[in-house]
Amino acid sequence: MTDKKRIASSSRVRDAVESDLPEVVRVHQIAFKGFFLDSMGPRFLRAYYGAILEYGPAIFLVSIDENDELDGFAVGFQDPEAFYDHFRSRRLRLLPIIVLALLRRPTLFVEIARNTRRVAATGKGPASVVELSSIATSRLGTGIGSHLLQAFCDRGRGLGASEVTLTTDRDENASVVNFYLRHGFEKRGIELRGARVMQVMALDLSTDDR
Repeated sequence: MTDKKRIASSSRVRDAVESDLPEVVRVHQIAFKGFFLDSMGPRFLRAYYGAILEYGPAIFLVSIDENDELDGFAVGFQDPEAFYDHFRSRRLRLLPIIVLALLRRPTLFVEIARNTRRVAATGKGPASVVELSSIATSRLGTGIGSHLLQAFCDRGRGLGASEVTLTTDRDENASVVNFYLRHGFEKRGIELRGARVMQVMALDLSTDDR
């Protein structure tokens, strides 16, 4: 058995609990260093993932290694619009955290405004579709991401979903795009987010034979 297969097979996937949140934040900062949510700071990340944990319909899975340490997570929603409504309901609690982030990096204002408009424009999707919001691991190339992705798709299928969708950067992101292509996802067009060009991808769960 290769080291990659050994690490993946020794990890187990379970639902996230509140005590996982500090490690989820740590893994997020490793996997998404420099991206928007990371730039908002660890307190914002803790509040964001805490809101997901409180939102019942979310899929929030974590990977635990042989030493009982969290080494990855996957998050998604069957109804993203309902989650964003839930998240917006916490805005008074989040306001001090957002203000501190802006004081630290005023240039975040443009990105915050853009994301606010995008979230506000999010429409209710069909119940048959699950959106994979993010998947991350602290150990690339170990098979943990594949393990989490399979578990996420299995959970979506168990909820009655027939498709998983996601968006990821199209440019200078070949390894991530190819990761999803290897797991049966197809390209479904692009989405513009300011200067970022996002690749929309989808997996048909009804024919998935991974």
